[in-house]
Amino acid sequence: MGYVISTINVLFSVYYFIMVLRAILPWIPHNREHALIKPIYRLTDPVLAPIRMGLPPPKVGMDVSPFIAIILLWLVQQIIVHSLGG
Repeated sequence: MGYVISTINVLFSVYYFIMVLRAILPWIPHNREHALIKPIYRLTDPVLAPIRMGLPPPKVGMDVSPFIAIILLWLVQQIIVHSLGG
């Protein structure tokens, strides 16, 4: 069971990294269609879209949805790992 928990933790860690990249991208000039950037948007949009629907429009010029997503994903990770006995 330890391998399953380790695999889950690695997958979540990789997704956290991708989510942090997504949080940083608005501050860096980039092309959304670039071969290295497009997968980041494709992997994070399904998680961020529902969160954004529940948030008011950003007034400070910063999108907080990636940070909320990271917190929610961490909670999901903890529930999964603890339910597997980790």
